[in-house]
Amino acid sequence: MSQDSSGKSGKLSSGDDRYHQVYPTLDEKQLAILERYGERRKIRTNDILYSEGDRHIAMFAILSGTINTTRKSVQGPVSLGTYGPGSFTGEVGTLAGRAAAATTRAASDCEVIVIDEESLRALVIAEAELSETIMRAYILRRVAFAQSQAGLVVIGSTSSAATLRLRHFLSRNAQPSAYFDIVEHAETKELLTRYDVTEADIPVVVTSQGTVLRRPGNRAVADAIGLSPDRLNGERFDLVVVGAGPAGLAAAVYAASEGLKVAVLDAKAPGGQAGTSSKIENYFGFPTGISGQALAGRGLSQCRKFGAEVGVPIEALKVECTDPQTFHIGLGQDESVHARAVVIATGARYRKPALARLEHFEGCGIYYSATFMEGAFCKNQELIVVGGGNSAGQAAVFLARFAGHVHVAIRGDGLSASMSDYLIRRINATANITLHTRTQIVELCGESRLEAIKWDRQGHIEQKQIQHVFLFLGAEPNTRWLGDCVALDKDGFVLTGADTGVRWEAERPAHDLETSRPGIFAAGDVRSGSVKRVAAAVGEGAAVIQAIHQYLAVASAV
Repeated sequence: MSQDSSGKSGKLSSGDDRYHQVYPTLDEKQLAILERYGERRKIRTNDILYSEGDRHIAMFAILSGTINTTRKSVQGPVSLGTYGPGSFTGEVGTLAGRAAAATTRAASDCEVIVIDEESLRALVIAEAELSETIMRAYILRRVAFAQSQAGLVVIGSTSSAATLRLRHFLSRNAQPSAYFDIVEHAETKELLTRYDVTEADIPVVVTSQGTVLRRPGNRAVADAIGLSPDRLNGERFDLVVVGAGPAGLAAAVYAASEGLKVAVLDAKAPGGQAGTSSKIENYFGFPTGISGQALAGRGLSQCRKFGAEVGVPIEALKVECTDPQTFHIGLGQDESVHARAVVIATGARYRKPALARLEHFEGCGIYYSATFMEGAFCKNQELIVVGGGNSAGQAAVFLARFAGHVHVAIRGDGLSASMSDYLIRRINATANITLHTRTQIVELCGESRLEAIKWDRQGHIEQKQIQHVFLFLGAEPNTRWLGDCVALDKDGFVLTGADTGVRWEAERPAHDLETSRPGIFAAGDVRSGSVKRVAAAVGEGAAVIQAIHQYLAVASAV
């Protein structure tokens, strides 16, 4: 059986420095504060407080007695420990009504404080000191759960693009899983028989409740495991943010913390394109760097702390702009939500080069992100990173830890115009990275998997036995879903503020981050003229909320 993508087991012992942060013991004063938000209740031995997969569970703080916490796995239940007086249950998903990550049962007669979902959110906002203890524990518990192999069973193949897509989705959404490959793991044959599936059904997902999903999409998996929201269709919000990248998450945090009812929608995972970065080293306040997924996870936790609904994987398919008071956003599965204001934060995606059979090899030799998962595929092998921006540089340095050799191919004469100096220096200092200027791939070779590439290297066509190609080529905006609702520039990015020109549709001046449609705003990489940096996206996400308050105040007065 494979390890998780980080290679860690996620098991904490009481001697671990983090253990007492993950499982703190509250004192009598802290428990007294909790009691103001809940009620005392007697629990008998073997009573189940909640089961793995249950939604909208309460938090339980133990006054007396002990409880056991377990998670299911393919080998059977996995104990997460026994906890006594002063302990409390839950993790980040508890704040948002998501599925419980474990089953909790009374190991003895207990007296507990029960705090329901709504009261728990009120507590973490109002009680700053206690909130810090609870939130730190909740965040670290989710990290520990994500690094464990208990939970979902995924059966697939490294030759299956759908398998890679699904594993990425689970990993980026911090969902623990045990992966079994039909080629690499001998026990997979027995699992296929046990769950009455065949190799033609992969990827196969088996939930902790025993539900078997054959070739599922991301939404089907999310619904089955309680990751997606269950109270979204038809809901009305003050603000809907479309896109949960740095700009979208920042907008949601500031809006929700200032009392607006907020929903954030994203088709894949929190973090956007930045969420796939192995390490962001030039983001202010993190001198040793932070991974994109860790940054996204912190932003998600803040959203949930302040009560914003983060809907993943929920894709916005269209927006209707005919009603000046309410925008209607159409989603998949015939769902919709309604908003008084909208922030477009759908960011940009990497461009795809015009190569024959490119899509055929996606996930089977062609990749658009560089994580531990891809690194494991490329161990001791040659690979090529195509692109000259910071994302390409970060990927090259990261992959050099796994690969035998990393080739970086760019069409220009150097990296200085498009890549940060610190990354250029690191590439130059890494022995197993070679930069190839005025070079581009012209052909992909292979049958079911990529076997080789042909590249034009300064006018000479050569074939290289390279089976892994990482593409980081510029950016295309994710704006097709907008139709003709707002004005775009010639490249498809959203025009805002004075740039909307004659297409502005109101008598008053447009706010700086407002689109041509009053009440619809844009922030981050999707916006025309934006600076393509994480810090800039976060800044715009924060700044847009002031304009939204002003817009809503005027709209309410009409």
